[in-house]
This record gives sequence, structure tokens and C-alpha cells, in this order.
Amino acid sequence: MSDVQFALTILAVVIILIMIIFNWIRLIQYRKQKHAEDSFLYDENGASQREKNSYDKDLSISEKYLLSNLPKDIYRDIDAIALIKLNKATRATSKLNLRDFIELPHAHSFIRKNEDAWQSTEGLSGSASFDHILLAIQLVDRQGPVSQAHIQTFRMLSEKTKNDLDGGLIWLSHSNIEEDAKDLNQFCALVDHMMTLTLIPKNNGIFDNEKLIETLKIDGFKVNKDGYHVFKGRDKHSLFRVTALNHQPLSFNLDPFIQGILFQMDLPLTISCKDSFDTMLESITNFQKELECMLVDSNKKELNINHIERIRYQVEKIENQMVAKNIPPGSSCARRLFS
Repeated sequence: MSDVQFALTILAVVIILIMIIFNWIRLIQYRKQKHAEDSFLYDENGASQREKNSYDKDLSISEKYLLSNLPKDIYRDIDAIALIKLNKATRATSKLNLRDFIELPHAHSFIRKNEDAWQSTEGLSGSASFDHILLAIQLVDRQGPVSQAHIQTFRMLSEKTKNDLDGGLIWLSHSNIEEDAKDLNQFCALVDHMMTLTLIPKNNGIFDNEKLIETLKIDGFKVNKDGYHVFKGRDKHSLFRVTALNHQPLSFNLDPFIQGILFQMDLPLTISCKDSFDTMLESITNFQKELECMLVDSNKKELNINHIERIRYQVEKIENQMVAKNIPPGSSCARRLFS
């Protein structure tokens, strides 16, 4: 082999090595980019999560960024969310169809310009420059899923606003409002429970009202605006309440012979259901000591430890189901959904 041939051979080997290294680098860059796209959205604890809506797979990184920077109290898990991006900024707030949106239940609209903070259109006065519009409607409330008529109106207003202001419309979540509302409503029916435990005096007696009032005070119960005696957690939200046997607030003047009381916990609205349940059991134990009463079921049969453990299991199960759905009990999202 001549020197020229040897040199050409070496050059070819070098070129091949460079191509291999270049392709290897490109492969690493592609994998990093793919990983970034897959883990772009994070839950409240900062952990990456799978997309909840199959439509999200078609969103670009910029659209996912918008989805991860929603206005306060707008939630992709319970709201259908439409984004309108205008071709140019405008001050034409009169074309936002605000009066029609206000008439829709649980509907919200926001505007912003560039990367500014979202501004609610509620009570919007004067002119404001904007090039993004975000529209949202809640899928479900405690009365059931959003009605077909309201869905049609929401879609119509979204399209009208897009056309009136010369923009493009992107569904950031729940583009299939009807089906997604139906699915969420079924989930809500599974977890929407008021857990109730009953205390009655022993030997078919009645409570000593003065002692009952004193026990409520000592145990930290406060009367809320609705007249119920509630026990609040550190965040000042109610964990559970005490009511009369008819589920109404205790009224010592009108009902001098109280034959029983109910401890009630609204599970979807209670932070850390299982821990709150244990706190409620501690309170019940205090009442049993002070008032000589017993914890019974609907047939006035005294509950034993096994019964209580089964109830605790159901409470924990509901809490886990809600956390898995990204709607933790007692969170602002759950409070809006189950209000």
C-alpha cells in the first residue's frame, strides 16, 4: 500500500468515526428533548405525571407551558379549558362576549398580554391590551355534570370570540367535554360521602345539656355561621362537626332533651381524611369519658374496634382515590368541585 492509499484509508476511518460520534450526540439530544416533553407538566408535589387527557399528546411544548401556568383556581382536572391566541394584540374587550359568559354556571374567562399574569375579566372596566384569552368551564358540581345546553353555549362562545378577535383556538384540557364530564361525575359519586358516627347516652338516657356544652368548649368546637359546632384544623378549615340526630345544628334552647349527637365529616372537603378521622375519634373518646355515652351504628348497636377499623379503611380508600385523581381531599380544587 502506497503512502497516498494509507493516508486516504486513515482519512476515511476518521470521517466514519466523526459521523458515528455526531449521530451519537444527536441521539442523546433527541432523548433529552423527548424526556423534557414527557415530563414537562408536574403535579403539586413537583413529580412528573402522565398526561391526563389523550388530547394533550398533540400539544406542543409551548402549549404545555401554558397549561402548566394556568390562572389561580383553574384546574385542568375539573375544567374544560380553551385558549385563544390572537394574531395581534388588541384592546377590544367589547368583543369578549363577557355578558354571555357570566350567565354560564362555573365559567371563567381571563386575558393577558405576552407573558404577563392572567387577569380575570370579572368586573373588567376600561380598556386593556391583550393577545391571549383563556376560557374555562367546570365539568361537574355536586348537582351533576354540566348540561348539554351549557356545553353548546360554551363552545359557541369560544368559537365566536376566536372569530371576532381573529385568533386561533387550542383546547388545553377536556376537549371532549360531554364524555369527560360524565366520567368525572361517576368518580365524584364514588367519593362524595358524608361520614357520620353517632353518640347516644348509655341506658337510653338523655344528655346533660350543660355538660355537653362544656365538653364542646373544652374540646375546641366553635359555632360557624350556619350554627353548627365545628372542629377546625391548623389551616382553619373544618375537619368535622357535631349535629343533632336530625342533622341540624344543636339548639339547646329549643331541644332541652338531646337523645344523641352526630359526628360528621365531609370527606371530599377534609384535608388528610385519615388523620382527621383519627382526630375525630380522639374527640369522640373525650365525649364518651365526659358524658357517659357510646358510639353506635344505625341500629343503635355499639360499635367495636373492628367496625371502626373498617370505617377507617373506607376513609383511607376514598382519600387515596382522590389523590390518584389529582384532586386531593380538602384542596382548593376539591373545595370548588364539591362546593
